[in-house]
Amino acid sequence: MKEFPFPNKIESREELKRDVLYRKIPIQDIGRIADNAWNTGVREAQRCLTKYPGLDIRQMIEQEQLTIQTEVKDNISGKQRYFSEYYSGRKTIILYSLSIGKWAESNSLDYEEAEDLLISHEFYHHLECNVLGLTSKQFKVPTLRIGPLILAKSGILALSEIGAHGFVRTMYEKNGAF
Repeated sequence: MKEFPFPNKIESREELKRDVLYRKIPIQDIGRIADNAWNTGVREAQRCLTKYPGLDIRQMIEQEQLTIQTEVKDNISGKQRYFSEYYSGRKTIILYSLSIGKWAESNSLDYEEAEDLLISHEFYHHLECNVLGLTSKQFKVPTLRIGPLILAKSGILALSEIGAHGFVRTMYEKNGAF
């Protein structure tokens, strides 16, 4: 069996290290908040599989009245390649076909399977915006202080990605290869 192209629960903790607010997270909280985000994704996948028994990810997307658009583009910004995006205001998932093709090839996936995994990932972000609330807000860190007074806090964006990883892995394992 080929290796799953998204990190597992423990590997997902590495997402936090790439977050700009990582250094503000107390070390003793890292495992707990990452696991909490992962488990949010797992629970939401289980809920979707119960709500839509026997449907594949594209049929679930259709039931949720989301639109999928494909752009023939290798979407690179800075040093980061983007494969897909979710636009909540438009209820639209954008797929970047050239980026996906490169990702599929590097992970020994066929193109459609890679697309389905990425659609599932973006579906989680849709559910965050419309059902769950943002996973990134499950844990907030101070971003502006004056002495002991905390004036502003921010959520950790990486937690949303960790939740999406838990969601995709659960959907994949429980629903087969989509």
